[in-house]
Amino acid sequence: MARKKKKDDEIRTDGWMDTFADTMTLLLTFFILLYSISAVDSEKLKKLSEALQYSLTGDSSIEEVQSIDDLKVELEKGTKYEDLAAKLNEIIEKNSLTDEIKIREEERGIVLQVDESILFDSGKAEIKSESINVLDTIAKIIQETDNEIVAEGNTDNVPINSAAYRSNWELSTERALSIVRYLIENKNINPNRISLKGYGEFNPIVPNDTPENKAKNRRVDILVVEERESKTENKNNNVENK
Repeated sequence: MARKKKKDDEIRTDGWMDTFADTMTLLLTFFILLYSISAVDSEKLKKLSEALQYSLTGDSSIEEVQSIDDLKVELEKGTKYEDLAAKLNEIIEKNSLTDEIKIREEERGIVLQVDESILFDSGKAEIKSESINVLDTIAKIIQETDNEIVAEGNTDNVPINSAAYRSNWELSTERALSIVRYLIENKNINPNRISLKGYGEFNPIVPNDTPENKAKNRRVDILVVEERESKTENKNNNVENK
């Protein structure tokens, strides 16, 4: 008589359910993450999709794949960055300076753009007295963050060769220095978190091909750096009064 096979020797046909359950868990994690993020740009969404694809398929053809945890940190950081930009806009609008201070968002941080004509006379680096309210508002913005700050002077491509400045580099640097000196000496901004650069005509935001575009390039940018790289002990916004 033929022996009856034991139940344990029978072939399982429900193994696919384990894989299906794992897949559903990953998909659920994916949608929960999307739901928890208020705004996701296309590049970050692409990275998230790649991470999910790698988790599902183990496809080693993806050269660089971020973990879900790393990607979540990056997305949360982006949301915080957008919140900061909205807060700075609110301060500018509250002080009725939307025409004087423009905000640009760049990869390196948030840029507060002020036209040259608002702060300086042509070919000079002394701050106009009537522009003090603009600088005071910029100081309020800086005091709302602990980010590093960079004041950047920019000119158009018209050469300057005055007794005071032999090049646009010198003029743009001196203007940035005037801004930094005012913020430190008059608004008690910590000098450990602020620096300056002078680009001359070599950092245009539009081509120098029309008088209107040249005027746009003659500007001072105040960069609120996205991530602080300075030491923890330099986090204080203000210098203590001596």
